[in-house]
Amino acid sequence: MNIDNDRLRLPDDLRDSLRALRRDAAPEHDLWPGIRARIEQARPAHSPAPAATATPLPTRIHGGQRRRPRRLAALATAASLAAVLAIGWSVLMAPPAQSPQTAAGVILREASHMTREYRTAWRAFDARRPAGVDTSALREIDRSAAAVRAALRQDPDSRYLLDRLQSLYALRLDLSRRLSTLPT
Repeated sequence: MNIDNDRLRLPDDLRDSLRALRRDAAPEHDLWPGIRARIEQARPAHSPAPAATATPLPTRIHGGQRRRPRRLAALATAASLAAVLAIGWSVLMAPPAQSPQTAAGVILREASHMTREYRTAWRAFDARRPAGVDTSALREIDRSAAAVRAALRQDPDSRYLLDRLQSLYALRLDLSRRLSTLPT
């Protein structure tokens, strides 16, 4: 940050305070030799000092056999067995996948149920509609709904068609309600 910028005029005492905030200082001496000495003092006498290069894992020889590789092999076998059990458990406990026919059946059942409910509501409004009212708009909506139902039979898993059918039915119900409230 450039404090002496022409756009930013600060009082002299504030400028001096800001300059005094950060002072970079180089360390007086290298700290790592002291850290290394303290680590080596804390290490037990029987453990070897770490080498600068990578060394192989120590193996304990007991009765002419190596124990560490055998222990690692046993751990690897146990981990593999645990992974197989976990995968098997997740496969067994997973919910059964719905076949496309099952999902399509759900959407078609929902559409037929919705059609029955809306038709019941339309009949109630249509019974109160005055006699001389033009119903050509209602017939057009009914034709569109029939076309959407036919499309649903062709593509039974289309959620879009079900939503479109629902909006047509809502439009038909609203228009029926409005027509039933017209004066006679």
